[in-house]
Amino acid sequence: MNLYIRKADLAVGNILVIANQSKETIFIASRDKNNPFLIKLYNRLNTLIGEIKLKNNFLKIYSININGEEKATINALPMIDLKYVHLSQVNWNVLGNLVSSNYHVTQAGKEIMAVQPVVLSQGHPGLELSFTNLDDGPMGTLLAIFLDKYIKLPTLAPKTDLDDLGMKSKIPYLNNFKNRCN
Repeated sequence: MNLYIRKADLAVGNILVIANQSKETIFIASRDKNNPFLIKLYNRLNTLIGEIKLKNNFLKIYSININGEEKATINALPMIDLKYVHLSQVNWNVLGNLVSSNYHVTQAGKEIMAVQPVVLSQGHPGLELSFTNLDDGPMGTLLAIFLDKYIKLPTLAPKTDLDDLGMKSKIPYLNNFKNRCN
């Protein structure tokens, strides 16, 4: 089964509509304005079926709860060259290019879900979530929303810090980026 999310909703919206191929709403997700790491997932009947939240701020551990029960945790995510995430308890591995939202989720070598960018109707960019089992839909949807919203490209050091010292960054992509910008 395939589900679709508009990228515009992921970027700025507090309400996200997850629809199937027939544009029928399957899930509705919401982000809390006061706690941006809290994402709640509702079904069509507006019943809370899952949420992802910050469990431990110091260690940056996030928790995925489905039907009130903790199903998985995500440890702090490295922000540079991010290509792998592991969800404990359910033993899911996320492999691929997480920054461009093109990855596969596997469990014991079997693919559970694939996420890829897609162009939706009227030319809107979006995400396509392909599930092998619809029962994995709530947790997979929460994971895709979380990874798309909170995975960031590596941030660059302020330009003045490197230029005033007359030094070049030891990180090669910073040097390449500075050369292209100048």
